[in-house]
Amino acid sequence: MPWKLPESEWDLLALAKSYPYSAPETSYHFANGEAGPIERADFEGRVPVLAHGSNRSPEQLKRKFGQAAEIPVSFGWLADYDVVYSAHITQYGAVASTLQHRPGTRVRLAITWLDGPQLARMHETEGASNYAFGRLVGIDLTVEHGPVVEHAEVFVYLGRNGCLDLDDGPVGLAAVTAEGRGHHAHHQEEALSLVRTRHRPEMGLEDMILDAVRNSDRRHALTVEMKVRAVPVAAPHFEELGM
Repeated sequence: MPWKLPESEWDLLALAKSYPYSAPETSYHFANGEAGPIERADFEGRVPVLAHGSNRSPEQLKRKFGQAAEIPVSFGWLADYDVVYSAHITQYGAVASTLQHRPGTRVRLAITWLDGPQLARMHETEGASNYAFGRLVGIDLTVEHGPVVEHAEVFVYLGRNGCLDLDDGPVGLAAVTAEGRGHHAHHQEEALSLVRTRHRPEMGLEDMILDAVRNSDRRHALTVEMKVRAVPVAAPHFEELGM
C-alpha cells in the first residue's frame, strides 16, 4: 500500500464508503495539508494531470503527499466525457473512477499541477496494474484558473479494466458534477452495493469491503469478475505513455 491505511474497522469502512471524498467548489492551492487560495500557487515547472476521482480532494492529497507538499488544483469543464466507476476495487476497498468518452456529456473535474517528484509519487499511488498513464490530445477543456493548457493537452490516468456496468452502460460518479448524463449515476455506497449483489451476495456489504482490504488475492479475484462484464473504456483522445 503506497500510503498508510487506518487501523480501526470503522475508519477503514468510512474510507471506502466516502470515496471520492469532499473537495472545494473552486480552484485551490493545496498547502500545509489543506486547501488555500489559488492565488498563492506557483505553476512554474508543473504539468497538468486530470483528477477525475479522489485526487481532486485535499483529504486524499494529504494522504498521498503529506503535510509539506504544495500542489495547485484547478477546476475545469471537459466536454464529451464523463467520470464513471472503474471495474476495479482499490486497496482501500472503494470502487475507483475512470474517464469515459460520452458525446454530449460535460463533466467538471480537477487538474492537479504536479512537479517531477510529485508526478513520480502519483504514479506509485495509482498503480500500473489498474491504470494506464498518458495524455489527452485535442479535447475541449475549459480551465477555470491557472495557465492555459496548450492545445488542450493534459495528462490522465485511465482505467485498464473497463467501466462498472448497469443496463449496458457505465455508471457515473454522483459526487462529480456533470451535465447531459444519459446514464445512471451512483454514490459510492450504491456502487459498492451493486458489486456486492452481483459478485458476493453471500457476504454483507461491510464484510465484502473489509475482505477486499485485508486479502489482496480475493480483492484481485473480485476485480477480475467485475472486469468480465465491464463496459469497455472509450477514450479516443488518449495516448498511453507509460509510468
